[in-house]
Amino acid sequence: MQKSYVWSSVGSILLLIGAAMLLPVACGLYFQETEYLVFLGCAGVTVLVGFLLCFGLRPYNNIGKRGRLHKGTRVMMKDGYAIVTYGWIGAALFAMLPYLFTGTVHGVTDGLFEAVSGFTMTGATTLYEIEAVPRCVLLWRSLTQWFGGMGVLVLFVALLNGQNHGSLQLIRADGLNAARQRLNLKMLETASGLALIYVSHTVLLMLLYRLAGMGLFDAVNHGFTVISAGGFSTKTAGIAAYQSATIEWITIFGMFLTGLNYTLFLHAWHNKSLSELKNSLELRVYLGLIFFASIAVIALNAPEYHGTISTLMRHGLFQVLSIITTAGFVVCDFEQWVVPAQLILILLMLCGACAGAVGGGIKIDRHIILIQKSIQEIRRFLHPNLVTRLKSNHQLLEDGVILSVNMFFYIYIALIVFGTAVVSMCGVELLGALTAVLSCLGGIGPAFGQAALYYGAMPLVAKWALIVLMLIGRLEVYAVMVLIHPLHRQMRESDRIQVLKNLERDGVMEPLVRDDDDDEA
Repeated sequence: MQKSYVWSSVGSILLLIGAAMLLPVACGLYFQETEYLVFLGCAGVTVLVGFLLCFGLRPYNNIGKRGRLHKGTRVMMKDGYAIVTYGWIGAALFAMLPYLFTGTVHGVTDGLFEAVSGFTMTGATTLYEIEAVPRCVLLWRSLTQWFGGMGVLVLFVALLNGQNHGSLQLIRADGLNAARQRLNLKMLETASGLALIYVSHTVLLMLLYRLAGMGLFDAVNHGFTVISAGGFSTKTAGIAAYQSATIEWITIFGMFLTGLNYTLFLHAWHNKSLSELKNSLELRVYLGLIFFASIAVIALNAPEYHGTISTLMRHGLFQVLSIITTAGFVVCDFEQWVVPAQLILILLMLCGACAGAVGGGIKIDRHIILIQKSIQEIRRFLHPNLVTRLKSNHQLLEDGVILSVNMFFYIYIALIVFGTAVVSMCGVELLGALTAVLSCLGGIGPAFGQAALYYGAMPLVAKWALIVLMLIGRLEVYAVMVLIHPLHRQMRESDRIQVLKNLERDGVMEPLVRDDDDDEA
């Protein structure tokens, strides 16, 4: 692993985090809150550490001709995973400083929990009375989710010294590249398309909230957190505090956008055609799940619901979208729903939205592959001589992709079982432990029981377990596993080159730049 390159990249991320802290400084000055001084100091410390890592460890001596890195400093898959993992951890560690020094949280554990929940867009909070928190701190909470939404690291793809395959590894590591819907590499290099779509959706949502009568500060914060599938709010009661059907419908629209595959937006923009949207099996399944789950929830709750049918329909659709997109907003007390409706929400926690969406979870595309593989095995059992290949969107799926999905699902379920055991042994009731683990691992936020909206009362060990699960879930499991697996540390350079050659063969990336190219130049 190229340690100097990894840590200099992490330093670049910290520079962004430090610069972002200046926005709460401006907010504190505007609202005359003395907490702005804390943000100013934290910004200085974060920028200083980021500067030392970025420029003190940058591998200038390894730059070859035409600005390319030599073979010895080529960014490999493990380097991408390391930058992603250490970058998220470093961002969370420095993001918790304002919570600690403003007295918003009680101790390091709660501060780190809040910071990790922000950057992983989980939306789980240890704060009990949100309205009592200074506005500059509330803005910081929202900003952490907004930066986490697209991924702090993805915003720095363009800064990776023009290393094409290095940039690709970062995006693969951050879970934003669907296995079967690979983007054109040049679009990934610039990352401007992703950023433009993300920013435009954010601004649109802010304007809609403002037109609906929401205050400017609240509109800005909810624009940040809704479009990032975050779940943080400036009100303790969340969206329900506004008691506005219009605001709830705007939130529904925003959450629906967050669940869509962003690569589809880029394909439609690049090709000037909606054919990708029309032909996407994943999108059709996503729409079908939302429709049928909403109908089921509404029908199950209708006999015992005491409000109007329009409110029930709106709240049913709202909570289904909130869970499946991992946005985690709450507009009603779903613990008062009938048990079958609650079960549907719990099952949706295991679903997730589309691959390439900003939320977490297992993702729909993995479920599609698992179902297709199960059907294939049943047909093979009935007809032993049958030879078939799995396809998705008219493209053959490689055996490696299918195996990767199977392993991901197994590890994900194992983490749920292990996490539930740990949290329940801390004294949390079983349903609360299970849904808290599902919620944190999937980046959702709300749960049942003790952790319904407030995680501050959870035992200390349980909080640390949930912090780890939030990080693992946001990093798509494999990023962390690759770094801790001993076999990967023993992988030879020739094996890593072969991985890149396979990507070149499959059309995922441009031909490798080899050292002999520089020698000839």
